[in-house]
Amino acid sequence: MDALSATGNERISMGGNNPTAIDSFKAHVDDLREEAGAWLDGKAVESADEAAGLNTLLDLARKTAKDADTARADEKKPHIDAGKAVDAKWKPVIEAAERIANCCKVALTPWNIAEQKRKEAAAAFARAEAEAEAEARRQAAAEAETGSIEAREQADQIEASAKAADRVAKKAEKEAAGTSRLRTSYRPEVTDLSAAIKHYWASDKEAFSDLLLDLANRDVRAGKRQIPGITIHTEQKAF
Repeated sequence: MDALSATGNERISMGGNNPTAIDSFKAHVDDLREEAGAWLDGKAVESADEAAGLNTLLDLARKTAKDADTARADEKKPHIDAGKAVDAKWKPVIEAAERIANCCKVALTPWNIAEQKRKEAAAAFARAEAEAEAEARRQAAAEAETGSIEAREQADQIEASAKAADRVAKKAEKEAAGTSRLRTSYRPEVTDLSAAIKHYWASDKEAFSDLLLDLANRDVRAGKRQIPGITIHTEQKAF
């Protein structure tokens, strides 16, 4: 490997005074940063010597990043192993409890569905009764306008009955809409691909284009270089 000489820094190597791993890497990266500041001054590479020096700096930086990541993984491994041991100890207990809960949910689902339907049917019936009472109240109120005391008394009785029916309906509706032991979820299924594509193309072109780009990137990584409707650009950079 070619020696660096832009700064005269002879410390661009690991080790010395037995520092901790992280301190050693921090000092090493600081040295690399100092050297990089001398080489990477915004000017284009103009000679083979400059290219060689930069390649040396690139190799050092790449190796430092790799070695630092290895040191990080080594330092982290005991903690990961300890965490895995805790997970392994608790996993059977959690899974056993969840298994019981899932079996209970399976057994309860038909009952909960039937119970919800019963509540909804009771609420619908009570509301229909309340609407019928309300209509009777409207008719009785119209007849009471004649001035007949009997009609007025009957209208008052029907109004009280209508109010009671409305209270019953509201209570039934509240019960039906209250806390349920059922959780509703929705699962889409593509049944008309052409119609779905037209819909999402019209409503969200950006997301649809991103999806197409993801598919194209997958094909390019697999080696394809000709894709209908896709322009594949060739780019090169140092590695």
